[in-house]
Amino acid sequence: MSDRSDALEGAVTDWIAARGAIDRDGGARARARADRAFARLAALLAPRVRYFTRRYGLADAAEDAEQACAIAIHRAAERYDPARARFTTHVSWQIRAELQALRQRLRSATLSLDALVEAGADAWLVDAEAEGAAEAAASNRLAHRCADRLVRDWAARRRALLMRHRAGLSVDARVSAEAALVRRQLLGTDSGAQRLNESERHIVRRALADIAQRAAA
Repeated sequence: MSDRSDALEGAVTDWIAARGAIDRDGGARARARADRAFARLAALLAPRVRYFTRRYGLADAAEDAEQACAIAIHRAAERYDPARARFTTHVSWQIRAELQALRQRLRSATLSLDALVEAGADAWLVDAEAEGAAEAAASNRLAHRCADRLVRDWAARRRALLMRHRAGLSVDARVSAEAALVRRQLLGTDSGAQRLNESERHIVRRALADIAQRAAA
C-alpha cells in the first residue's frame, strides 16, 4: 500500500468526520473544517485529475474537466465504503465516469435532418428494402412458431399412440426424430423430398394429413 493511498485514506476519513460534525453542529467553524478537508483531498488527487484529463482528450477543456472531477471526488467521498474498496480505486472510477460523460457532451455532434435533405445527403438514412425485410422476418417467425406448435401437438399424439404398444426411451427418440423430419418438411427447409426414403415419406404424409385434419377441426 503506497504512501499516497494512505494519505488519501486519511484525507477522506477526515472529510467524512468533518461532514459529520456539520450534521451535528452546523456551525461556520465545522463548515470551514470540512472545506479544508475537501481541499486537501482534492489537492492529493490533482495529479490523477490531470492524468485522466489528458487521457480522455480533454486538455482543451481543462476547466470543465476540473469541475467535473470535483463533482466526482465529492460523490466518491460521500458514497465511500471502506469495506468494499480502497478510496484510491473508488474515486478513480468516479473521475473516469464524470470525464467520459463530459467528453460525450462536448464531442457529440447533432445532425440536422433538414440540412441533410437540402444537401442531398439523406439517401443513406432510408433503406428501401427495410420494410420488406422486416415483414419477411416477421412472417418467418410467425410461420416457425405455428409449425413448432403444430408439430409439438402432433408429436404428443404420436407418442401417446406408440406408448400403447411399447414404452421406454426408444419411443421418445423415435418421436423426436420423426418430429424433426416433419417440421423440416412442413417449413420446406429440407433441400429435397427425393432424398426421403419410403418410410420417411410415409411418416411425413401421415403426419401432415393428421396436422391438416386437426387444424381444420
